Amino acid sequence: MMYSKFQSEIIQIQSTALKIPLKTTVRHASASRKNGESIWVQARRGELTGYGEGCPRSYVAGDDLETSLAWVTQKFADDAPSIRNIEDITRWVDNNNAPIDTYPSAWCAVETALLDLFAQERSQSVEKLLGLAEPELSTRYSAVLGNEKPWKFKGQIDLYLTKGMTDFKVKLCGEMEKDQEKLTILETLAKDHQAEGLRIRLDANNLWAEDLAGAVTYINQLKGDFFAVEEPLKAKKPKMLSQFSVETGLPVILDESLCTMRDLESYRDLPGQFIANIKISRVGGLLRTKALINSLQSMGWKIIIGCHVGETSTLTRCGLVAASMAGKSLLAHEGAFGDYLMDREPAFPTLTFNRKGNLNLRRPYFLKTVRGLECVPPDAWNKGLGVKGRMPKTINDGAPRIETLTMPDGYPIHYRIWGEDRGKDVILILHGGMSHSGWQAPLAEALRNRRDNITIMAADRRGCGLNPNRGDLGTIHQVIDDVVQHVTFLQAHFDRVHLAGWCQGAQYATIAAAKLAKKTDSLILMTPGFFWNERFRSVITISENVMMDMISEFDLTPDRNHAWLPIPMEPADFTMNESWLDYIEGDTLKTTKITLKSANIMDEIQNLAISAIQDNTCPTIAILANHDRIVDNKKIISVIGNQFDTNTSNTLKFIDTAHALQFEKPQQVAQFIDEFLNKL
Repeated sequence: MMYSKFQSEIIQIQSTALKIPLKTTVRHASASRKNGESIWVQARRGELTGYGEGCPRSYVAGDDLETSLAWVTQKFADDAPSIRNIEDITRWVDNNNAPIDTYPSAWCAVETALLDLFAQERSQSVEKLLGLAEPELSTRYSAVLGNEKPWKFKGQIDLYLTKGMTDFKVKLCGEMEKDQEKLTILETLAKDHQAEGLRIRLDANNLWAEDLAGAVTYINQLKGDFFAVEEPLKAKKPKMLSQFSVETGLPVILDESLCTMRDLESYRDLPGQFIANIKISRVGGLLRTKALINSLQSMGWKIIIGCHVGETSTLTRCGLVAASMAGKSLLAHEGAFGDYLMDREPAFPTLTFNRKGNLNLRRPYFLKTVRGLECVPPDAWNKGLGVKGRMPKTINDGAPRIETLTMPDGYPIHYRIWGEDRGKDVILILHGGMSHSGWQAPLAEALRNRRDNITIMAADRRGCGLNPNRGDLGTIHQVIDDVVQHVTFLQAHFDRVHLAGWCQGAQYATIAAAKLAKKTDSLILMTPGFFWNERFRSVITISENVMMDMISEFDLTPDRNHAWLPIPMEPADFTMNESWLDYIEGDTLKTTKITLKSANIMDEIQNLAISAIQDNTCPTIAILANHDRIVDNKKIISVIGNQFDTNTSNTLKFIDTAHALQFEKPQQVAQFIDEFLNKL
C-alpha cells in the first residue's frame, strides 16, 4: 500500500495544556469551571500531522492535567518508534491496560492524534480506519442545564427551546426547593414554547455519596417527568446504585462509575436498570470505547455519548465516531457546544449543534469565523478526523527582567527590560489600550537581534498588565506623569532615549514627549491611535451607550474606581493570524474592563495627543498598517502627513499587516526602526 512509505519515519509527539476560557461559568455538584482543561497532543510524521485531545478530571477518573502531561512527555516524546500503524496501536492498548487506567485522558489524546495521522496517511476517515461501516456524521445533542441563578437558568431554557431542543439533562444541587423550581420552570417554559416530546434526565454528580436512603427519598419526592438519574451516589458502588434503581424504579446512568471493562462486569448480574454514559476521554480513547460499546450492546444497555465541559471540536468529532459505534443503542448525545461556550479553540472547524440540537456533517457545514462565513464540504471528513488543529502560540519573549519604578505617589510601574540597565541607546515602548508590555516582546527580540548594544524597555501602563488596580488609570495627570517620570529616569542612565508607542501607547508617548523638560532623542509611533476608524468608533459608542442605559434601567451605582465597563475589542481587531489570535484569547494579563473614569481619560488622552502630535518637533518615525481595523490611516495622513515631507528627517512607513504589526512582522518593523535610528 502507498501508506507504507511512512513507516520508516519516526512519529514526533508533542503535548501541551489547553485552558480555554469559557463564556460562562459551568456549575454542578462536583465542580465549578470557568476554563476548559485539556491535554492537547500533536503527532507528526513527514508532512502530515494528527491532533488529539483528552480531558483529565481528578474528580472523575483520578487523573489530572499536570501528571498526564508528564506521562505523555516521558512515555512518548522520545519513545514513539514502537507505534507506527493502527495494528501497533491496537497491540499497545491490549498490552497497557494498567497505565491507560491511570492516565485515560492522556492516552486518549495520544491515541486520537495517532488515529488522525494514520487515517490521513491512508486517505481515509478514522471510521474506516477502525473498520466501522459508513460513518453517520449526524447526531442530535442534548441540552444541559447547570446550577444557575433562576434568571440565568430561564434564559438558558429559552435559548434551547427557541432552537427547538427538547432533550434535556438537568444537574441537581441537592436543595429540594431549588431543584424542584428548576424542573417546574423547565416544564412550564416548554409549554410556553409549545415544545413536543420533552425528555428530561437528571444528573446528581455523586451528590449523596453513600447515603442511599437519602438519595432514594429525595428522588421519590421530586416531582417531574424525568426518566433516569445519573450518578446519584458515590462512583463505583454497584450494589448501592443497583438498589437505588430498584427502589426508585428509574434507570441509573453510569458516568464515573463506568471507566473500564472491569467496571462494566461488576453490573452484569445486578437487578435494576442501567444506562451507560461513555466519555471517550474518561474511558481511554476510541479503541476502548469501541470495546465497551460492543459489550454494552451485547448486554442490551442503552448508551449516551457524553462529553467534558470545555472539550474542543476534536473530541466532538470523536464523539461522532463513537455515535456510529453505538448505532441503534444510542439514547442521547452530549457535547458540540463549540462557540456557544468557547470563543476560540485550536481546532478548525468549530463544531456546534444547530436547530433542534442537530449536527449534520453529511451536508455542507457552515460556520461564522473572524474571516466571515465559511463552508466545510462533506468530503472534508473523509481524511482523518477532518478537524485541522494547531499548537497554541508560545511567545518567545527573550526572558526579559521585570523591574519596578515607583512613582511619586507610591504607585509601582512594572516594566520589562531586554538588555542593560544603562548604556548608549534605550527604547521605551508604551503598549495599547487592552494589552500590556508583554505584547512588545517579539519586537524587542527583533530589535535586539539587529542591535545587540541597544536596550529595549516596555512599561505597563497604570492599571494595566502587572500593575495594581487593573482597569483603573487613576487620573489623567498621573497616567501621563508616569511616562514623563520613566523617561526622565532613563535619561539619567542612557546617552539617547527613544520613546515609542503602539496604538494608544502612541498617544501617551506624544503627550509625554511634549511635557518633558529634556526632549527625547526620537519618537517612534506604531499604528498610532490618533484617529479611530468609523467601525471601531461606532463599536465604542454603542458599548458605552448600552452600559450607561443598563445603569439607568437597573438603577445601578458603580464605584468610580471599580472596573466594569467592557473594552469593546476582540482578538480579530489586532490580527488574523490564528496562532496570535490564540495567544491574545488566552492572555490573562490583558485589560478587558475599565472604570467609567478611565474611559473618560482615554477619550481626553486621544484629544490631547492629536494636538500634541501637530506641535511635535522630535525626530519621528510613524509606521502604519495597511490592514488596520482600528486606526484610520487616511485621517492620520491628512493631519500630520506634512511632517514627513522630504525636507524633514522624519520617516513614514507602511507595512502590509494588521494592527498588531509587532506580532505579524516584527523583523520588518525592527528594520524600519533600526534604519531610522541610524540616520539620527
